Amino acid sequence: MTWEGWTLVVVLLVLVLGWVLWLLASRVDRLHRKVLRSRATLELQLAQRAAAAHELAMSGALDPVESVLLADVAQRASASAPAGVVHDGLEGTPDVEVEQVSDVDRSLVESELSRTLRAVLESRAETEPLTDNPLATEPLRRLDAAWYRLELARRFHNAHVAEVRRMRANPVVRGLRLAGRATMPRTFDMDDARPHR
Repeated sequence: MTWEGWTLVVVLLVLVLGWVLWLLASRVDRLHRKVLRSRATLELQLAQRAAAAHELAMSGALDPVESVLLADVAQRASASAPAGVVHDGLEGTPDVEVEQVSDVDRSLVESELSRTLRAVLESRAETEPLTDNPLATEPLRRLDAAWYRLELARRFHNAHVAEVRRMRANPVVRGLRLAGRATMPRTFDMDDARPHR
């Protein structure tokens, strides 16, 4: 084979290698975007569950102590929304600035709302079930739907984060820094178990 033939082979190999690396970098970018979309969905579902919990607290179906307690925790969950779901800087804000915005750990606040809801709903199930109260029918339906969607949104978000982490663990992706300067995404872990009714 002549030197022109070898040159052509080398050029073709470089082009194929460049195309494969471009595909890998594009895949990493798409996965990061998928995490951001699932995080936005998770934010929405957290807000809807807090609103449904607040609606249940204001429905008149609970006794005053349960109502005040649930409304307070739901309000704190709603107020923690500007802090963001995860402080990993993936949205483009460095970790330092995000941490200065709020000292609130969103997972703790949302877990507290889950525990409060479970305590209220399970204690009422033993004495006077809320499902028998017409004032609670619609708020309970909304709460149940919002809670179910929240569980799904959190699972999808965490699955997408795991997919990004697996892809970024690839030696080629890591060695050639195909993820650019994007930070490593983190999962959102909280207590989202629904009550046993």
